[in-house]
Amino acid sequence: MMKKVKLLLLGVTMIVAWSCSTTMNYTWTNEGYQGRKYDKILVVVEAKTPQGRINSESAIVDRLQAEGITASNSIQVFPFNENNHELTEEEIENRIQSGGYDGVLITSLVDASSRDVREGGGTYMQPVSYRYGRYIRTGYVHLQEPEYYRQEKTYVMETRFFDVAEKATKESVVWSGQSELTDPSSVDSAAKSYSKKLVKTLLDSGIIKL
Repeated sequence: MMKKVKLLLLGVTMIVAWSCSTTMNYTWTNEGYQGRKYDKILVVVEAKTPQGRINSESAIVDRLQAEGITASNSIQVFPFNENNHELTEEEIENRIQSGGYDGVLITSLVDASSRDVREGGGTYMQPVSYRYGRYIRTGYVHLQEPEYYRQEKTYVMETRFFDVAEKATKESVVWSGQSELTDPSSVDSAAKSYSKKLVKTLLDSGIIKL
């Protein structure tokens, strides 16, 4: 498992952007995994900027804690001022175990795409008033909206959940989920929406038990 954690820590830089749907689009659960209660979960978000990492990890941590689950972000475990790519698998494993974590959540960007979308071009009716003798009448004219194109961006986010208890194997990805986002507008609001969706899915599916 530590090898996978290291690859995710090193191999991805992402735009932190998440959708507002209430459930994950696609999920996978390791065969035979029944879910359990976790004592302490480490939250890791691969982010393009330090502030993006802080905000995104904190959003997930806050949502877990609101459900009574002990969790913390990865800033103290993997500080910004360190070259994480120089850490060995053993060093990563020791840090996670010394922190008392028995679960690790890692979120990363797995795909990004864009396409041109045509908008406008419709018609609408606009009221027009005119005088006829002593009377004022109202009529309507048909107007054409201008047509234009804009670029629509879609991101696919993936979260993996690792069971790192001593009784678990080191290759212990027990769950993963993907979700699409189209045209994100705010990093903070997106992070909060995603964290709500992520934690709801983990609890509703019994991956994490209270």
